Amino acid sequence: MSLLYSRTASMLSSRTRGVLRVVTLSGAALVFAACSPAPETAQVTRYHCGALPLISERQGQQLTLSFGDTPAAQTMTLQATTSSSGERYVNAEKGAEFWRKGNEAQFSTAGFSLPLCLQEGTLPQQFSARGNEPFWLVAVDGTEATLRTPGNEKPYPDIHLSSLVSIDSTTFTLRLDDATELQLVDTICYDSMSGHSYPYTATLKTVSGDLPGCAGDTNMLISGASWQLHTTGIEFSEAPSLTFHSDQRVSGFAGCNYLTGSYQLSGEGIRFSPLAVTKRMCGPQVMAFENEFLRQLSQASGLKVFPDNTLQLRLRNGDFVHLYQTDLKLWRE
Repeated sequence: MSLLYSRTASMLSSRTRGVLRVVTLSGAALVFAACSPAPETAQVTRYHCGALPLISERQGQQLTLSFGDTPAAQTMTLQATTSSSGERYVNAEKGAEFWRKGNEAQFSTAGFSLPLCLQEGTLPQQFSARGNEPFWLVAVDGTEATLRTPGNEKPYPDIHLSSLVSIDSTTFTLRLDDATELQLVDTICYDSMSGHSYPYTATLKTVSGDLPGCAGDTNMLISGASWQLHTTGIEFSEAPSLTFHSDQRVSGFAGCNYLTGSYQLSGEGIRFSPLAVTKRMCGPQVMAFENEFLRQLSQASGLKVFPDNTLQLRLRNGDFVHLYQTDLKLWRE
C-alpha cells in the first residue's frame, strides 16, 4: 500500500509541476501581451475636394487617400514629412503632396491640383452668400463678416458659428449679432433670377423677416470630378467627358480627340474659351459627333447641377447638354 501510494503521489506531483509550469508560462505570456503597445487606430477623415469625395486614413506616419467613395476609386499612400504649419504628406514616386490644416486640405501633383478640400460637415474659411429682391450680400472671412444691402454696409467683427447635423444635410448658423443670423444648409441652391447653381441654400434672418438666397462657390459643385456625356448608339475608344479644374481650366475627351482650354463662371452662367483640340482622325460617325459636341460647348451659356450628380449645360438656342459625374482618374493605371 505504501509503495502504491508513493508512486501515485509521485505521478501527481509530476503532473502538478507540469500544470504549474503551463500556468506560469501562460501568465508570463499574458503579462507580455498586456505590456505590448496596442496597434494604433486608423484616423479616418472625409473631405470634399470640389465635387470629388476624398477619404484620408492615417495610421502612424502613413496616410492613405481614396479619390472617390466607390470600389473603383483610385488610392495613393503617402508618408509624413516635416511641415512648418499643419500636416504634410508626400509620395515621391508620383510627385504628390497632401497638406492639411484645420478643416481644409490641398492635394497636388506635378501636373494636377485638386480644388480646395473641405472636411465634411464644415464650412470654408472664406465664402459669400447673396439674395435678390431685396438684394443682400454677406461676405464671410474667418470669424468676421460684412453685410451689404442697398445703400448700406455693416461690418461684424466677431461672428459665432454653430451647426446641426441631420441624416440628409448639415445646417450652419452664423450669428452676426443679437438681431441678425445667416443660416446655411448644404443642399444645392438655384439663384431666383438666373437659375445658377450654388452649394448652399442661405437664409438671412433679421428682425424685419427672413430673406432667402444662395451661398458658396459654384466650382465646389463641378470641379475635381469627371463629367461624362450621355451618348447612345456610337462606340467610342473612351467616353466623351469634361473635367473642370480648380484654376478655371477645362480638359476632356470629345469622342475622337482630347480637348483643353479654360472656362469662366459668373452669376449668369458659364462660358468656354476657344478650345485646343488634338488632330487625330476617326470614323465619319464619331467625327460628326465630336464636331457637334465641340459646337455645343462653344454655345454654352448656363449650367445647372442636380442632387443626383448630373449636370446640364444650357446652350444659347435653348437646347441642353446632359452629363453625369464619374470617378476622376488622376493617373493612368
